[in-house]
Amino acid sequence: MNVFVLPSWYPSARQPMAGLFARDQAAAVAAARPGWRVVVGGWGHLDGALSLRDVRANARALAWRWRARAGWREVDVGGAVLHEHLTPRLSWTLAWAGGGVRGLLSASRANLRAAEVRFGPMDVLHAHVGFPAGWIATQLAAEARTQGRRIPVLLTEHMGPFPFPALRGPAGGLQPALRAAFERADATVAVSEALAQTLRAHGLRCDAVVPNVVDDTRFAELPPPPARTAADPFVFFTLGTLLPTKGMDVLLRALALLPPTLPVQLHIGGSGPERAALQALAANLGVQARVRWLGVLAPAAVPAALAESHAFVLASRHESFGVVLVEALMAGRPVLATRCGGPEGIVGVGDGALVPVDDAPALAAAMQALVLGQLPVDAPATLRERAVARYGGAAVGGRVAALLEGLKQGVEAGR
Repeated sequence: MNVFVLPSWYPSARQPMAGLFARDQAAAVAAARPGWRVVVGGWGHLDGALSLRDVRANARALAWRWRARAGWREVDVGGAVLHEHLTPRLSWTLAWAGGGVRGLLSASRANLRAAEVRFGPMDVLHAHVGFPAGWIATQLAAEARTQGRRIPVLLTEHMGPFPFPALRGPAGGLQPALRAAFERADATVAVSEALAQTLRAHGLRCDAVVPNVVDDTRFAELPPPPARTAADPFVFFTLGTLLPTKGMDVLLRALALLPPTLPVQLHIGGSGPERAALQALAANLGVQARVRWLGVLAPAAVPAALAESHAFVLASRHESFGVVLVEALMAGRPVLATRCGGPEGIVGVGDGALVPVDDAPALAAAMQALVLGQLPVDAPATLRERAVARYGGAAVGGRVAALLEGLKQGVEAGR
């Protein structure tokens, strides 16, 4: 069986975390069905993204476009081989002319053509995120129908908060292209129950909830949390782009509410436009000595950062899922998170605790309880086993593969 994957975001050397969920899920499907060929079509994604405000980012994007050439590469992801084909294109903000989506459609058409020349007809298109990839996939499927072929489309939605502001239509509705992607897809999936409810509230179909996959092999050899005496610092780790939606400001305020005598450190992984403001806030709150700024962490560096920590904390204002929470649990670390959508479906009894969004005192209380051993959490091995059973490659890859098989069988049965 041949599967053609269209991601709206995808990892690159410059943006290693962008769209990692799409690559990992494609790899999990390839691992679950060794005889399948899983092809990923790309246009450069964030490497070729132009900005209305960042001149240096534009220079990097234009330099990338000048160097980039169309072609294939084979990528080994944990033993599963992905066939990636690039047709480079520039893109820009969705608020301006749809982000150059017509060029992205042209690139995806070229990628699909290259895949079919090499491997034969694609049996299913799997799009990640309703726009642009979902819309592009349904356009390609419509073009195939004019040629007498039917290629079903599976659309998996990850967007959070849904929809992005640029995809809102008049009076708070949805842009027609986003709604059309859901209406024309053969099956639609959300990565969390909270996101599924949001889709349905917008009048969109959601046929199933299948979580993001997390590569559990990356955390298999991680040691238990570091041993500590009463005087040793308890290390909280957090990871995310430094944007307002990630709530790093709330986390710093919670840190400032902890007793000065409580030995605590906070390690912050990630970078972004809010870094300078957050560092200034840490200084103003008097907690800069308790914070380590780790900068951008490639996926390969995340296990080491988790190995140095005792617990993970996520203060986001919105998450459609929460891959970092699953990674922490697979590393055997308890988690603290906000009730912001996705985490409610991840953090259960024995995993840690959930607190309200934008509630620094509640987050500080949970952090203090965890440090003092007053919050019941399961043993590291139990945390890992439970997370792997729910979100590991074998579990999720098999579920997605079954959905793709069902779509192909439906075409063969004339449905």
